[in-house]
Amino acid sequence: MRMNRLAETETVLARTDQAWRAEMTRLYGPDGVLQFGYAQEGRGHEGSPMRRVYEARRHAVALWRHERRIPG
Repeated sequence: MRMNRLAETETVLARTDQAWRAEMTRLYGPDGVLQFGYAQEGRGHEGSPMRRVYEARRHAVALWRHERRIPG
């Protein structure tokens, strides 16, 4: 059962990362992730589409990390 949960979190992480990267590309061009991924631009402003995808991705990363730490 645990492997299913880990696989689920990996899938969600991949989808949320893809959405965040797409928004970065839409706003800042093909190098947006490289230029602004760790800057405020990568997080967006409160209530913006960028902030929504950033928060979804951040949450997915936390869940994925949690599942990886649970002994098997």
